[in-house]
Amino acid sequence: MPDDTTHEDEPPPVEQTSPSAGNGFWDRLGLKDILQGEGTPVLLDPKFRRQYKRYIFQALLATATMALILLLVDSLSTAAIAAGLGSSVVGIFINPTGATARLRAVVGGHTMALLLGSVFSFILFAGSIEGFIADHSQFHALMMALSVGLLIPVMAVTDTEHPPAAGIAIGMASREWTPEVFGGILGALVLLGVIKLVLRRHLRDLL
Repeated sequence: MPDDTTHEDEPPPVEQTSPSAGNGFWDRLGLKDILQGEGTPVLLDPKFRRQYKRYIFQALLATATMALILLLVDSLSTAAIAAGLGSSVVGIFINPTGATARLRAVVGGHTMALLLGSVFSFILFAGSIEGFIADHSQFHALMMALSVGLLIPVMAVTDTEHPPAAGIAIGMASREWTPEVFGGILGALVLLGVIKLVLRRHLRDLL
């Protein structure tokens, strides 16, 4: 006769879950792919071990270039202006072949920002308006933001896209226009352009 007895003492089978079941929500969001696309999990770039001399060399060149700009152009007293030019130096020496490190982009972008910022400076520091912004700092902040907003289409139309140039626009719009500051920034741009041309064959991408 067939055995009709049930095995009551045996525990019920354990339901197996797939390894990805707990990550289903994150998988649907594509978070893993997003994080992988934003960078590698390693702390140090593997290229640094193979090319550490190149990294140090270009870092020293960038330091010397920034020192020349700050020492020879005394009018760069506005933090935003110095930060904008400093960002350009970093871009040139860390990614010299990048689109924003092109000579047209570096010099042209900063020139567009210099001209646009000068227009805002003339408007904001003219007579009665200067007194108004002195009492309404929020309005002045909005005008500086507007100078950056207008700079974006200007650079896009003229093919001079260079994000660090926003610092020049803000710096010029934040202070009264003076020929010393205007000429000092032009001199810094010429110096930056000459350095880029002279060193272009000796620089490599560090990305």
